[in-house]
Amino acid sequence: MDYSITTPNLTNYITSDRNSVISSVSMIGKKVLIIDDDADLLKLAAFIFKGAGAQVITARDGAEGIGKLLAYHPQLILLDVMMPGIDGFELCQKIRQISNTPLIMLTALDHEQNLLHGLDVGADDFLSKPFKPEILLARAKTLLRRSGNGNSRNNANTTPLKYNDGRLEIDAERHQILINGKQIKTTPIEFRLLVYLERNAGRTLTYSQILDNVWGEEYRGSIDFVHVYISHLRSKIEENSKNPRYIHSVHGVGYIFERQHVSLDE
Repeated sequence: MDYSITTPNLTNYITSDRNSVISSVSMIGKKVLIIDDDADLLKLAAFIFKGAGAQVITARDGAEGIGKLLAYHPQLILLDVMMPGIDGFELCQKIRQISNTPLIMLTALDHEQNLLHGLDVGADDFLSKPFKPEILLARAKTLLRRSGNGNSRNNANTTPLKYNDGRLEIDAERHQILINGKQIKTTPIEFRLLVYLERNAGRTLTYSQILDNVWGEEYRGSIDFVHVYISHLRSKIEENSKNPRYIHSVHGVGYIFERQHVSLDE
């Protein structure tokens, strides 16, 4: 498959103004592991990251990918969903048993269903094929920035958040979400999303505001990310995700978090 048709200026983008590319999306000193059975895509992705200064390690299947993960300890993993034998989802699950390395999944399948499945197995981000090099690099840089500063996207509000209505408890300082006293497992993005919504409780937040503050400016326009993560978050914190108490939709605009005033003595 010829992926170059989607990036006709790829060579110019990487080589004609190389210093500009590296200064804006610098990957110098970073090790990137790319796992894909497609030789053309493997070469293209390697070319993109090498052009930004990264050290690239490649693997053609899951077993080789796990081996190189353990041998090289990369700072970022790029993983294709569709591979023979162990597919990307199963491999991601295996990787998460031994590593929390930021991981981007590439997919050409139904985007929303892949997002949901990927969330369950531990992917940090998704990118649909075909993709643009500048988008891939921007996403990679965002993940590396988050992993380098404790997964914090926005430090503007440093006031520790502790919300407790007797059922739902959010403790930002301890990075915990509890339902009826039992801690629930959330991804870093899900946690940031819930904290951002709660900090702005009672206020309608647009899709753009949520994307900018939770994901970053480079995700503008990716409204499907918001919908999918909200759906997944509701399934974890709501008693009835189809009739939510906490996270309400504002059709065509965004979402609003409603605090519940429940006595802790009840």
